[in-house]
Amino acid sequence: MRTIALLTPLLPLVASAQMLVPTVITPLNTALNETSGLVVLGGEVWTQLDSGNPNALYNIDPASGEILRTVTVMNATNVDWEDIAADDDWLYIGDFGNNGGDRINLRVYRVALTELLDPGTTEILADTIRFAYALQTDFTAAGNNNDWDCEAMIAVDDSLFLFSKNWVTNTSYLYALSATPGDRLAERRDTIDAQGLITGATYDPSNGAIALVGYTDGLYLPFVWRFAGYPGHAFFQGIAQRNTLSSGITQMEGIAWAATATVYLSNEQSILNGARLWELALDLPTGIFTSPQATIQAWPSPNDGHFTVAVNDPSLLEIWDARGRTVWKQALGAGENAVQADTLATGLYTVRVGPAGSVFRIAIQR
Repeated sequence: MRTIALLTPLLPLVASAQMLVPTVITPLNTALNETSGLVVLGGEVWTQLDSGNPNALYNIDPASGEILRTVTVMNATNVDWEDIAADDDWLYIGDFGNNGGDRINLRVYRVALTELLDPGTTEILADTIRFAYALQTDFTAAGNNNDWDCEAMIAVDDSLFLFSKNWVTNTSYLYALSATPGDRLAERRDTIDAQGLITGATYDPSNGAIALVGYTDGLYLPFVWRFAGYPGHAFFQGIAQRNTLSSGITQMEGIAWAATATVYLSNEQSILNGARLWELALDLPTGIFTSPQATIQAWPSPNDGHFTVAVNDPSLLEIWDARGRTVWKQALGAGENAVQADTLATGLYTVRVGPAGSVFRIAIQR
């Protein structure tokens, strides 16, 4: 029997899935009760605290939750540090918490990884990216009642990407922001119905997977989103999957890839529980998505790089890897076409066929 993947237009392909079960690794040191972001750097786990706390970065022991090292960012102020992210050269600190929607001093600080990861470093200087939202014209204060808040960020290629925390609509906007110091504008690129408040983000450069964490407005019931198979930096335009977490009422704030298919999570202290570090198995989103209008079929999946695509009309086939790069192109004729993508490595790929942008996922296994 052949397995057929039916295609849909190039829109977020959202899969509903079962509840996921995170595991508590350890309580965190009480000095970290307002942990708000996570990042893993060379095997080391780092966090920062949010509004009104020290302008410092903390290296923590993931087994005990104790602080191994504190690095103060000397020329920065912690107005509301909400997330941290890293690329090959820099750690970025998102001072963009904006519950009132009225901030005019949004910042991202960046510090050199080589200096931060030096065991002898206790103080460090930062460059500053000052920014505003290109579309914001009204700065009237509206506490927890605006769509200009943000607590989640990733660094990809030469840019930062912010995922907003929209109190009014429970959606999330995707913003692109230059990673170069100076005065910048954050440009809105896309929107997704987050079904809650997004509070953290993480990016895995090994496969392009993105995960967001958040909780439902008012109830603090945590969830995660996963994104993969997207073209370029259009993160919401591939496969998207949302899962609730079985942790109960928890103000989950931080998320970071610990390894392929595993993330760390952290939550702030609340009246119900203290700050804790969690672990969660989290692989790439998968599934077969169908549309009654689909006129393109592909099979089998998984495959070894050889598969068949059937189309009604001559079309162009493009295959993207997990980072959105085009790795294969092929002209298709009407009817069944053999695709022999022998050079592609094992992994998950997105395939687009035809000018309408119909997409589907192919898993290559050898």
